[in-house]
Amino acid sequence: MDNLRPPRANSPSAPASVSRATQERVGQSAPVESPRVHHTPPVHHSSLVGADKPGFSKKLVGLIGGGIVLLIIIVVAVCWMLIGRSGDNTAAAIDASKYQAVFFTNGQVYFGKLHAFSNDYMKLTDVFYLQTKETDKASENPQQTAKNTSNNVQLVKLGNEIHGPADEMVISKDQLLFFENLKSDGKVTGSISQYKKTNK
Repeated sequence: MDNLRPPRANSPSAPASVSRATQERVGQSAPVESPRVHHTPPVHHSSLVGADKPGFSKKLVGLIGGGIVLLIIIVVAVCWMLIGRSGDNTAAAIDASKYQAVFFTNGQVYFGKLHAFSNDYMKLTDVFYLQTKETDKASENPQQTAKNTSNNVQLVKLGNEIHGPADEMVISKDQLLFFENLKSDGKVTGSISQYKKTNK
């Protein structure tokens, strides 16, 4: 009669179909892990592509330096062209058929044939300059001297000085204040023509 008693509700019993060996294998199996949550790191967007690569800063500095050098070369080339053009304009303003009066920054004035020599220099040939005649000041009447001041100036040919210079001058443009083309019938041009006739 004991075999007919129903099993107690509180007494756990394994199913009949599960063997002892199966229970042992289940007991030895690895515990089931809970699924892991993978967190994606935040993406830092850079304004320059490849800014996070090694050596990028060196390349950027090299590009900037190269750009600066190129800009300097362009500026120098433009300045050189402007200087060359200004020299061409100066040469174009010279009337080769006439004499020129050349005024220096120190107040001196020379006459001759002016030519373009280089970007920094001009050349003056067939050179003359004005010189005051030596007179006996003790015998001069001050009023008479004032009237004849222009008569006391004579035109002198360059080359007869003590140091014996050649009949040409190379003039720095920095020392040249301005120049003028002389009229063919002017007093200086007439005096130069008279000098050449006398000293043939």
